[in-house]
Parts: sequence; structure tokens; C-alpha cells
Amino acid sequence: MDNLIAKKYAKAIIERTDMEDFYHRLSVLNSAFCMPKFKDIVNSSQIQKDRKLDLLNSFFEKANPNFINFLKILLKNSRLDYIPQIFKELQRQKALKENICQGVVYSKEALSDDKIKELENKLNLKLNTKIKLKNEIGQNDGVKIYLEELGCEIAFSMKAFQNKISEYILKII
Repeated sequence: MDNLIAKKYAKAIIERTDMEDFYHRLSVLNSAFCMPKFKDIVNSSQIQKDRKLDLLNSFFEKANPNFINFLKILLKNSRLDYIPQIFKELQRQKALKENICQGVVYSKEALSDDKIKELENKLNLKLNTKIKLKNEIGQNDGVKIYLEELGCEIAFSMKAFQNKISEYILKII
């Protein structure tokens, strides 16, 4: 149910002419939701809605009346805590609109920007679409690339590689 609500808001935003401004502002607010204290303030029923609106607007130098109205609608319907979900869905829809596929590279160590760019370029050629990757640190020795929108997963594991080499050597002997 929450995802449907986020999709409706994101769909309305993506059709706006000032979508980029909304996207930037939601990005700023989304990063604020990483702080537990901020979440507590936003979800508190003891703090007046006007004060919450003032807090949200304090993140921006210049006010946008359309964005303020959007926040008022979220406040009125007690949906401020949906902002991270709305932003994530807006990110997804924006990528689809621009024909960009978002993906994640899981690795044991952080990959350099050059390596990520190289992977993106190779995948762009292979899959014939624009790929944007972000790196996440995992516990596995190998590297795994996951492209959710395409339903594609590419993985390389050192253990699997060692097992195949061992099998090959045993077959030769």
C-alpha cells in the first residue's frame, strides 16, 4: 500500500515541468531522513504541522511555492514519512524516462570511480542501454552486479573459479 502511494506522488511529480527542482528538493529531504532525530520530529504528533513545514523549508535557501504546497498536502494527509519512498520511486521513474538503468555492484572492497565507469561502459555496450552503477560493500570475495529493472545479475566468485580450476586439473590427471 505504501509503495502505491509513493508511486502516485512520483508519477504526479515526473509529469511536472519543474520536476528537476522537485527532484533536487526531495533528494535533500531524503538525506535528512537518515537522521533518527529528524524522523522523530517529523513523525511526532506533539509538534504542530506549521512548525514541521518550517523545519522542512529551512533546508532550502529559496522557497518554491509549488513544493511548499506539495509538503502541505503530505502534512495534511500525515504522509511526511513517505518522502524517502517517494524519492526512491521518483528516482526510478526518472531513470526510466531518461532510459537509464540503475544497478548495484557488490564487492568486498570499495571500487574506484574509474573501475565503476569502466564497468558501466562495458555493460552499456553489451546490453545496449545506459547503465548507472553504485558500489556497495559486501562480505563475499567475488563481485556481483545486479540490474533490477533488466532482471539481470552478473557474478564472479573466487570460490567458484577455484572449484572450476580444481575440477579441470583433476580431469586432466
